[in-house]
Amino acid sequence: MIITELLMQGWRSILLHRLRTLLSTLGILFGIVAVITMLSIGEGAKQETLMQIEQLGIRNIIIRQSALSEEQQIKAIHQGSQGLTSQDAITFEKALPGMANMAEVKVVKASLNATLSEFSPEILAVTRSFVEIQGLETSEGRFITDLDISQKHQVCVLGSDIAKLLGKDGHVGSTISIGKVQFKVIGVLSHKAWKPGKTTAMTSRNLNHTILIPLGTQQGLARNSSQDNTLTEIVIQMDHGSQIAQIIPLVKHLIAKMHAGVDDYQIIVPQELLDQADRTQYTFNLVLGSVAAISLLVGGIGIMNIMLASVSERIREIGIRRAVGANRLHIARQFLLESILITFIGTAGGVLVGIIFSFLIGFWAGWNTIVTFWSIGLSLLMAAGVGTCSGLYPAWKAASLNPISALRHE
Repeated sequence: MIITELLMQGWRSILLHRLRTLLSTLGILFGIVAVITMLSIGEGAKQETLMQIEQLGIRNIIIRQSALSEEQQIKAIHQGSQGLTSQDAITFEKALPGMANMAEVKVVKASLNATLSEFSPEILAVTRSFVEIQGLETSEGRFITDLDISQKHQVCVLGSDIAKLLGKDGHVGSTISIGKVQFKVIGVLSHKAWKPGKTTAMTSRNLNHTILIPLGTQQGLARNSSQDNTLTEIVIQMDHGSQIAQIIPLVKHLIAKMHAGVDDYQIIVPQELLDQADRTQYTFNLVLGSVAAISLLVGGIGIMNIMLASVSERIREIGIRRAVGANRLHIARQFLLESILITFIGTAGGVLVGIIFSFLIGFWAGWNTIVTFWSIGLSLLMAAGVGTCSGLYPAWKAASLNPISALRHE
């Protein structure tokens, strides 16, 4: 009867210890899951932002025509602003040092006279340098030349998706009808990766869905705006990205002077957007790191409590080990290694669950999540630190026990 009661008490003690160990391991597991998941979401957001900014061109300065109300248009005309025009581009070309290239773009208000079930193409009137600034290549034919622009040749270059949808009419040599004008296809663009922007400033065009025509030929199209001399966009490309910070004040001064102080334009600097994204990402990582650190701290406190309880339950074991020759260092190392082992068991599970959870979030929420090796390495490093710190005091307490008193402990 007494033996049975002792055995039952022993099993209860073992089960209670295992349960406490499991709970402390879960604390570390959830902390690591928080680290992996938060960092994967942050990295996914960072890569998506970088891709959107790269689409705009890291060496570019983009000046876009702003949409004005009828009242604002009357005010602009009264003050002498004609909107964004080729004269602005000429002024920039003469006045800006270190400029590598410049393109003029106008969105054409005309439709393609062909049935496309999936989407309607955007028609852009552009200059020759547009292809160089955008880093475009043709899979068929050639691009628009200066001669096409000066002679106002009715030719066009199709985006890759438009060419596929047009079928036999989407190849070099065929003719398509835009508005009431026939344009000969002289080229087809190679497919270009594209990511939609989440803000107006980051919005770039999906050039796979566009039709490019020489700037100036849009004036003959039936549905085009009456203000044929205005541009939608001027893109300035600098020799080096480092020049942008110095050149922006000059750009702002020139365009404000040319537009008589009328705010009918928007200046977009991808380099500034990138710097802003970096600052936002730093703050985001700091907040997420703090949340994850708190989670790990809670798990670490749990492990410390478990190890302190373990020391109290194993006093006689410690006394026996000291009696057969173990010194304080051996005892401290034993409990410290147990603490680290419990931590790494939780960490291994946390890394696995964190990776799975990250992909599930990406799948269900539609967020871009990227699990990196450095995030896993950081988790392991944090786990090692938590396990060591959590086990130091219990290990010191176990090593400090008096061997004789420990042997007498019941």
